[in-house]
Amino acid sequence: MRWAICALLSLALASCGGGGTFASGGVGTGGTGISSGTVTGFGSVVVDGTAYSSATPQYFNGNDQEDAALAPSTAVQLGDQLRVQLDAQGNPSTVIIEPDLIGAVAGLNNRPAASANGFTVNGVGVRVNNNPAAGPVTYYSGLAGYGDLSSGMQVEVHGAYGIDAGGGAYIQATLIEQLPSSNPVTRITGVVSNLDSTADTFQIGNTSVQFSASTALVPSGASLANGQLVNVWSNVPANANGAIVAGAIRIRTLQGLSGSAQIGGLVSMLAGNHFQVSGVPIDASAPGLASALLALADGEYVVVQGQVDPTTGVVKASSIRPYSVQPAQVELRGTITAYVSPSNFLVRGVPVDASQVNPSPSGATLGNGVFVDIVGSIGSGTGNVVTASAVTVLSAPPDGGTVDYQGTVSNLDTAHGTFTLTWQREGGIPASSSVTLAPNVVYSNGTASQLTNGANVEIEATNTAGGLLAYSVSFRITDQSSGSGTTETSGVVYNYAAGASSFQINGLTITIPSNVSVPTGFGNGVKAEVSFTTSGGENVAQHIGIDH
Repeated sequence: MRWAICALLSLALASCGGGGTFASGGVGTGGTGISSGTVTGFGSVVVDGTAYSSATPQYFNGNDQEDAALAPSTAVQLGDQLRVQLDAQGNPSTVIIEPDLIGAVAGLNNRPAASANGFTVNGVGVRVNNNPAAGPVTYYSGLAGYGDLSSGMQVEVHGAYGIDAGGGAYIQATLIEQLPSSNPVTRITGVVSNLDSTADTFQIGNTSVQFSASTALVPSGASLANGQLVNVWSNVPANANGAIVAGAIRIRTLQGLSGSAQIGGLVSMLAGNHFQVSGVPIDASAPGLASALLALADGEYVVVQGQVDPTTGVVKASSIRPYSVQPAQVELRGTITAYVSPSNFLVRGVPVDASQVNPSPSGATLGNGVFVDIVGSIGSGTGNVVTASAVTVLSAPPDGGTVDYQGTVSNLDTAHGTFTLTWQREGGIPASSSVTLAPNVVYSNGTASQLTNGANVEIEATNTAGGLLAYSVSFRITDQSSGSGTTETSGVVYNYAAGASSFQINGLTITIPSNVSVPTGFGNGVKAEVSFTTSGGENVAQHIGIDH
């Protein structure tokens, strides 16, 4: 398994043995199809309105050590930019989470307009979007909304790459996540200019980038050139000249790929029947696209489907869907966790407010473990809650449905990779499910060695007639001695000041009583688990832990 992962990544990083080389390979070459765009839902994973199985692929996400490290499926968030490699059957084989910017907020505009940057990160302008017809609405993680941003705050920004009327680059944000102030990672996306192969430098806008023989270049065999759209990742401070010291450079190209393609993003460089979407060249010369082309404009968010020319990386379009005509709604399909009330619960880690709709069928109730099908939108009041417009409750998860359960392990059979998970249904009623570990299972917050009888875990799995097939296992750190009547939730902390008596998480305000200790490293942008009780409208913490 270790050899296969290292071969797949081909980054030649020290974690896979040996030193790095500038002309190394990368995830996402070959294959029979590609989908790139914004996560608009779960159950499986939904990219710009198209659903893909979340059970089949291996997931890769950057951390403070690597640009693309093996990750659990639960690392994918609403609003993420994904690059999904498809196999011959159309199932995802590899999913890469691709943020555009990581760094400190600067140039903050207190009243961002559609025509102006809201702020910058690493010199690149960021625009927020509140209009579904203009593309996926900006979602916030670890922030209630735009008003929570502050200068110097460390953030991770996902979005669609665009070019304004003056030729300046910007990112139309689909997700803005607050990171801990100690974040060591820098990431920038933009077009290479002023490439100096002697000094090993280039620029993205006004930001300088330094590379070397130890910088990983993806995809394999590629070489840098002016005009390329690239992602640059670094985990070390800027050099003496203020340049970003690149640990990895990923060229945004489809060259070498073949098969079907779905590309979502902003139109740029529109000229006749050719244009780009998030830097990917599109050939829209097919006769059936003539009317769609007439209505197209630079800066418009579209979803293009077609076939990739592996030699050039150009997508020969067969259809163009503008968000202005058919916006993608948020779709959440799965089991409820962290149920507090109809106005606050999680589905696949996304906070939901369903207080304004009645579940269908009539008489259905919401609660932990209940399988729901939700359609909604990112709330206008807060940008980190999905406001449901329709909720359907199923009596049981369907075969093939994605489920998320929190419970305790028993009857572990390590030889066959099976165990029993005991969890609580709505109303606190105990339930048990047979679990089989999938071949591509990934562990988070711990390792496989910690999967023992009595372990407290959360699994994401596919429901089958024979039980649950788990492809993600996360070890939970909340205190099981908290007792009955407690509710548990996990997410990114915000609106906390050192020594304060409260903080927010998933739209909830949590009070910290004097008898509950705050773990070392706790703070804004940290991913945490919290168990709490509710009395008189106040949520009182019983235990606080940090996810690692």
